[in-house]
Amino acid sequence: MTTATDGFFGIMVSWWKKGLRMGYHATTPGLLRGRVMLLNGLSIIASLSVIVFSITYALIGYQYYYGPLYILPVAVLVLWLNNRGLFGAARNSYLIGSLIVVSYWCYEGRGNGNEFTLIAIATMATLILEKKHMIVISNLLCFLIFVLFKVYDSQTPFIPDPHINYNVVPTVILLYTVGIISFQIAFFRDLAKHYDEKLTIKYNEVQAVQEELKSNNEEINSINEKLHGLTGQLEVMVKEKTLELQTYIDAIDVNLYSTISDLEGNFVQVNDQLVKASGYTREELIGKHYTLLATPAHQEANADQRRASLLAGKAWRGEVEHKSKQGELYWFDCVVVPIVYEHGRANGFLSIGLPITERKLHEQLREKTHLVLESIAFNASHKIRGPMARIKGLSYLIQKDFLNKEEYSAIAERFTVCADELSMATSELVDFVYNHQKLMNHEGSSPSTS
Repeated sequence: MTTATDGFFGIMVSWWKKGLRMGYHATTPGLLRGRVMLLNGLSIIASLSVIVFSITYALIGYQYYYGPLYILPVAVLVLWLNNRGLFGAARNSYLIGSLIVVSYWCYEGRGNGNEFTLIAIATMATLILEKKHMIVISNLLCFLIFVLFKVYDSQTPFIPDPHINYNVVPTVILLYTVGIISFQIAFFRDLAKHYDEKLTIKYNEVQAVQEELKSNNEEINSINEKLHGLTGQLEVMVKEKTLELQTYIDAIDVNLYSTISDLEGNFVQVNDQLVKASGYTREELIGKHYTLLATPAHQEANADQRRASLLAGKAWRGEVEHKSKQGELYWFDCVVVPIVYEHGRANGFLSIGLPITERKLHEQLREKTHLVLESIAFNASHKIRGPMARIKGLSYLIQKDFLNKEEYSAIAERFTVCADELSMATSELVDFVYNHQKLMNHEGSSPSTS
């Protein structure tokens, strides 16, 4: 028997909870969820209670026993609207329907104390309405209906129903009203307790999170202090490396030619040394192709191979001949490297050149000197050794006494001719050396761009 009773009550409690949660959504604000559940609970209690009242009235023979059932359509409509999520329509339907039904109860069941249910409706309006002016209007409307009924009741003769005990029924209605009000208060008390517990749990969670955040902040502050120290060390290192790099750059700018060009070979940046050597202004060079300075021989020599090597990301080195704006030639030992950024693709080229014009001039001078020495050797071989050989041969004839006295005159003439040839060859050699020395001094005194 106990098990059957527990099962019955368990089913009733399950149905009660399901009825309360009709239209319940977790995303709905907490206060609105409470109002929805309260309105569902009032509708269910009103439906059950009016059925009990109607059965009781029918058993005692009351002629208007069906009157309480007028509230059932209103209660069912409210539950249906809440289940569809239309809380505003459900709330308004319950208020308006309740006022209409209770007003009719007051008129039809005079003397039963039905007017006391207006107090429950006023209390309910206070709990389920959101806006204050609507609460005030609802309470005033309940008060107005109560006053109008009392005026009507005092001026209209009342014929009692012999089946109704007018000492007991009004008391029951009053107790029912008090029960409804108590239910509303208890419901919101439990709801407030429920949310208070949830808020307490959330507060404790927030406190725990704050403690964790405090601990994390302390750890972060410690890390920030370490990072600050590391940042200071890094700044010092960057400053030192920047100064070192600037020293290298200054050394390059002072002693070497330096340019940066785009992929097409147009100058993007040139240093002072190249500007000075080229004779052009910086503005005249920026944006111009490097062939502006390169001699035709340099433009054609290995141009395709050099460009392919650079675009492949490889450096190129070679001796380059340039021509200044004034037409002077200057040389430098050049290294060209591609400037590579993301994805390994070259975005431009950096060229650094060591001036070698003086070395080139010395090489050219050495070649010219070599040619001069060859010319001197040739002259000495042909124009000096020939006469010397003849003189040596004539001297041999004289020493061996192979000549007659008549031939000495011819031999003397031959000596004179050889002497003249030697004198002329010597003069030509002196003039040649003098002219070459003069040419060398002229080239040596020419201004060098190195």
